[in-house]
Amino acid sequence: MPGISLIILSHNKPTYVKEAVQSVLSQTYTDWEVVLVDSGVLLKQGFFDYLKDPRITVIASEETPEIVKTKTISCWCLNRVLNSGRLKGELFMYLCDDDLLYPAAFTTFWDYYTANGREPQAMYASQDIGIVQPDGRTQIVGERIADRPAGKFCKGRKLDCQVDYLQFCVTFKALAKFREVYGTTDYHSEDPAVGYHADGLFMEDIGAFTKIHPINTKVSLNRRTPDSAFTAYASGRLGWFLIRAQGKWRALLQMLGLGTKRGS
Repeated sequence: MPGISLIILSHNKPTYVKEAVQSVLSQTYTDWEVVLVDSGVLLKQGFFDYLKDPRITVIASEETPEIVKTKTISCWCLNRVLNSGRLKGELFMYLCDDDLLYPAAFTTFWDYYTANGREPQAMYASQDIGIVQPDGRTQIVGERIADRPAGKFCKGRKLDCQVDYLQFCVTFKALAKFREVYGTTDYHSEDPAVGYHADGLFMEDIGAFTKIHPINTKVSLNRRTPDSAFTAYASGRLGWFLIRAQGKWRALLQMLGLGTKRGS
């Protein structure tokens, strides 16, 4: 049984997804498995034929135009894979095709988990934020720091709109607890109305019944590209301003009770 299971979501970003996959292949912790879910464009072109590592399975999302109209596709794909029985790991993470994991990401989470007697059911680590420039280089414009426990269970920090999905790692035991507490296997809300922060709602739901442990080590790079979903984009400091303003506006709506929340 692998220690860590990862889902990669891919939608027609050949350069970025190749870099994302390479960031997984470069991990110092090697006991992992990946299910890469492609929307179909690259898969039909044979783009992933170069991947020979047996730890990586590439599948089609099997989305249809009708599903695209009514669902947040990334969440729909995540839920389908999580409920498919394909994943056999102890810890779970996911990665979008325009973001990167640093080489010690898996090691960081696994070492913390095992050093604490496998008791932490959810963890989050620190992260860099970058904007991809027109020449392809990534400019680091910010960071998210895991400096204190998170989640309502331990009266910790808020997660939605403040912690990125790629900072987050959860056990499959916690997913089982999720099913018990909320009576659903839809871990990520597929409602398009909350699509821009469905990962935040998922983390908040986990944090409502277990402490989310902080690990102040940077494990990932959250990249803003011209193709990134749900994100204001511009190069340089203007892009960083737009990103911060967008996040703060959403957080304000939630604080005022005007944002949409999953009933839990």
